[in-house]
Amino acid sequence: MSGSDTLSNGLRFALLLFLQVFLFRQIGLVFSEKDYLAVLVSPLFIALLPLATPRPLVVLAGFALGLGTDFFYESLGVHMSAAVFLGYVRRFILGALEPRDGYKVEANSRGRDLSLNWWMTYIALCLLAYCGWYFAMEFFSPVFWRDILLKTVISVPVSWVAGMAFVFLARPRV
Repeated sequence: MSGSDTLSNGLRFALLLFLQVFLFRQIGLVFSEKDYLAVLVSPLFIALLPLATPRPLVVLAGFALGLGTDFFYESLGVHMSAAVFLGYVRRFILGALEPRDGYKVEANSRGRDLSLNWWMTYIALCLLAYCGWYFAMEFFSPVFWRDILLKTVISVPVSWVAGMAFVFLARPRV
């Protein structure tokens, strides 16, 4: 990563952490004393890292993001484990969505040549991985599989809409 990449990623880290903690943490859907909606936009930091970022660096960035989020949520490592998980599986998601002619990483490491449809699918899969892991770790028991599934099914679309709004505003342009 060049110096400008480091600066822009640092600003994106701070902005997404700020939005997650001070804005989206306040949004929820409570039904029968259970909170079923969590708008999670902080995983976008991991998703929006340059495509050529090595996996260990992505996992380390996920660790830092999760640690910062857990600090404000007081959630004892739940966000950190989900962010590290997403940092690890990001390469598999990118591999599954790889265009037929491959990524043009040498020419553009930020994904400027990728379509909006690709970004929509990519963000949805990243949020699904993050939310699924996050809620599984939050309950930490397969006995609550219905609650895990319900919270994931409700939270992913809402987080996706918020995430796509952010990507539309912050996505690298040609």
